[in-house]
Amino acid sequence: MTNAVHESLGLAIDAIGKREFYPALTEYLHRCLDYDNVIVIVFSGTAVPNVLYRKIYGPDVFRYLAEQYLAAAYLLDPIYHFHLRRGAPGLYRLLDVAPDQFRRSRYFKWYYGRIGITDEISVVLPIGDNATITISMGKDSSSGQDFSQRAEECLRSHEPVIMSLLRAHWGASESPSATDISATSITDGLIAAMRTHHGVLLSKRQAEVALLILQGHSSPSIGLHLGVSPQTVKVFRKQLYSKCNLSSQAELFALMMPILEGATSVKSAPAPVLDP
Repeated sequence: MTNAVHESLGLAIDAIGKREFYPALTEYLHRCLDYDNVIVIVFSGTAVPNVLYRKIYGPDVFRYLAEQYLAAAYLLDPIYHFHLRRGAPGLYRLLDVAPDQFRRSRYFKWYYGRIGITDEISVVLPIGDNATITISMGKDSSSGQDFSQRAEECLRSHEPVIMSLLRAHWGASESPSATDISATSITDGLIAAMRTHHGVLLSKRQAEVALLILQGHSSPSIGLHLGVSPQTVKVFRKQLYSKCNLSSQAELFALMMPILEGATSVKSAPAPVLDP
């Protein structure tokens, strides 16, 4: 390692358990990987995520964070669902954990397509039974390039140190508190809201299919999640579109997003976000 990397690592170690930890840790990561933006998010159960730190070196890719991502969009995000599945700790490209049709999904175009992030590598560390620390490092239009394989390999060589730092800080600091939302309440809330506001009575399967479509899953992928055949999924989707008088995923997205926002209207008190 170079002297600059050693120095930044030393500062991160000194900051364990302190308010300065995430700025110090992300500076160390920046010495390892030349990213354009970084955000630290802690997921706890199914609660609204806690944003602990963020920094940008180019365009404001986090401009929609509060009113869109934290309002409801996180419910469709691959990293959030990887957290719910209690995926293994490690470094992941976004598409490593995303559904098979994620790039073609309306959510990807609506959120990732607008914020301007072109590539992303995330540190993901599940902690305990229901929490996950994530540090997402992105590339955007300011550099106009993706992370190279060599850059990714360099970061991966630091993975054991990064994970040890995060575990040490978590153990030395208080876990974030949050108001949990039942995992089943999103589906149930969707069914109730469609009945109340649109006069449409969806079955549980139809509501589940709607949410999986919005996340970017294909019919075969939805079938694997629900334990049914792709043909059965197509039947549920046809019923869903017919009941809601829809003809496209874009129309489904426009109909469902306000309902998802309502499902997350009870939020925890936000943690302070440090913006240098």
